[in-house]
Amino acid sequence: MASDPALVDVQGVDRAGVVILCEDFAANLSFFTETLGFRVETIHPADGPTHASIIGHGCRLYLEVGAEVPVQIRLTINPSSALAGKQLKAPNGSVVECVATQPGMSVEPLISSLVINHEDADGSAQVGRAGMLYRDLVPGRQGGAIIASLIRIAEGGPVPDYVHFHEVLFQLIFCRSGWVRVVYEDQGEPFILHAGDCVIQPPTIRHRVLESGDNLEVIEIGYPAEHLTNADPTTTLPNAEVDPDRVWEGQSFIRHIASDAKWQQLSTGVVTTDTGILDATQGLTDVKVIKADSKSSWKQTTVQSLTFELLFVLDGDAHVSTSEAGEHALANGSSLVIPPGNSYTVNHVNQSQILKLSLHAVK
Repeated sequence: MASDPALVDVQGVDRAGVVILCEDFAANLSFFTETLGFRVETIHPADGPTHASIIGHGCRLYLEVGAEVPVQIRLTINPSSALAGKQLKAPNGSVVECVATQPGMSVEPLISSLVINHEDADGSAQVGRAGMLYRDLVPGRQGGAIIASLIRIAEGGPVPDYVHFHEVLFQLIFCRSGWVRVVYEDQGEPFILHAGDCVIQPPTIRHRVLESGDNLEVIEIGYPAEHLTNADPTTTLPNAEVDPDRVWEGQSFIRHIASDAKWQQLSTGVVTTDTGILDATQGLTDVKVIKADSKSSWKQTTVQSLTFELLFVLDGDAHVSTSEAGEHALANGSSLVIPPGNSYTVNHVNQSQILKLSLHAVK
């Protein structure tokens, strides 16, 4: 199978590339070499060239005389280059987009709104990356700031994933049910997330989903909502180096193991565990699991401005009474986003368990 031209090692034996047909060979060769900075790799015949192999910007082009068929080419350019952000047209009509290699992350402002989502809601899960099924927990994305999904894999086995990383400010993976085997950069051998376990994926940490059991469900929350997922074919995991204390853009990797959780009393009949995520993200996001043994309740003071506050019922049910946004009955699998300015009380009738996330958006 031919390699992706954008990934070709131009010094190696792989000679895959894109054919560019043109009538004026000299003009097009000049455009690609003098304007765009490609260099000639091969050219022939010497006394009247009609074919050339040119390389640059991580790709190879085959320039040949022939009936012109314009194509669209997207090049990644250093952000400091005068070409960055430009769209140019070659003499043969081909369009060349010059995209900065690091265009920067777009973080939309948090526009808070009440969102209620139930397990049996209309709009069934859709197929996403690597064949996984995604249920959108926060349609509307809070103004484009937050994405929250319940991801399912019905039939276990190897997952057709690849080493990749995300350009994000925050990302949580919480295993609701089943199990999944994953591997992370600098964290040693692959490990299994069981129900109640979670990890945060610091910005740009390389990772891969390897295998899952039947009926896997994970909750994934990302900030900002629109972010890039980048494949990294040059990295093999697990990598030889192990550095569990490494910091990625101010964040540490956290693996919370439910079976090792230390519980503290929140109120009568209610306990909570700290996942360590608040410290690992330097105060950006707090993630807790709250358990009620029987009929009980607990209160939350006013949700502060620029805060995304999510409750997800992992097991059982709950009734949430807010100061400004009404009362809401939540069943197993339901989620509720509570806007800033609200204090609220959560009432439990039977044994139940809730995932609580508070993310403090940047201004």
